Amino acid sequence: MNCRPNDTPCLNKNPLGRSTSTMGVSGPAHFVFVHGGGLGAWTWFRVVDFLRKKGHKATAIDLTSCGRDTIDPNTVSSFLDYNQPLVDFFNTLSSTDKVILVGHDLGGLSVTYAMEHFHQKIQAGVFLAAMMLPSGFPLTLELFELDPAVGRHIEYTFGDGINNMPTALYVMEKMQHQVFYHLCPSEDVVLASLLSKPVPLRMLDGSCIEFTEERYGTVPKVYIKTMKDRVLPPDAQDEAFLSDPACTPSEIREIESDHSPFFSKPVELVQHLEEIASNYA
Repeated sequence: MNCRPNDTPCLNKNPLGRSTSTMGVSGPAHFVFVHGGGLGAWTWFRVVDFLRKKGHKATAIDLTSCGRDTIDPNTVSSFLDYNQPLVDFFNTLSSTDKVILVGHDLGGLSVTYAMEHFHQKIQAGVFLAAMMLPSGFPLTLELFELDPAVGRHIEYTFGDGINNMPTALYVMEKMQHQVFYHLCPSEDVVLASLLSKPVPLRMLDGSCIEFTEERYGTVPKVYIKTMKDRVLPPDAQDEAFLSDPACTPSEIREIESDHSPFFSKPVELVQHLEEIASNYA
């Protein structure tokens, strides 16, 4: 599949691919977590803690301008800029290291990119209520289309002037619980309200992530559907991987959670992740 439109810049110019899976013996795994839009590594604190107590290694990444990163989200210039911390992480791994890469929401784009560029270091890619776009699909502001009732509670920042595309967006605190965390413990909702940041929008520069059968296609893909999600309802999540045969997961799982199972269903999520690590060891 080629980029649309024809002059859209691509992050890799290759054909599509399919995934394959292998089974193996279970053991301690290394899980790597990529957060959703406006969030940070902090969202995974319960899951990381549970996994480490079970003897696994767990790493959560702050992408550019997110979490503890101090860069202004209005200055993030591209998806490659936004995703650089994950690239830096993979460059620290040895040639024999293998990880289970988990992406939530917008983090699915980072998982897709990593599966193409670091396929030999990824045991399985896990899309948790995450964007799973076809190869060559343009990254544009339309990816952030929300229900109009939510849209009225979004604050935009116009770092390039009011007549240009917004450079960041933020869902106002009074809507966050209702939209993202309606099944989560109240203390986690408060934590999110204190630590969430604006989503950098310059990364949606019309470029696209392309992947190949030889790289992306060799990594098992697991999609975990969040069945009570108000951001990406189950049917919308189905569309994520039905829109292109190359996005068909090796396995589809379900969890009865809202959009944030790392808060609302952390024990169940950890169980799924351990089973995935065992299945694709």
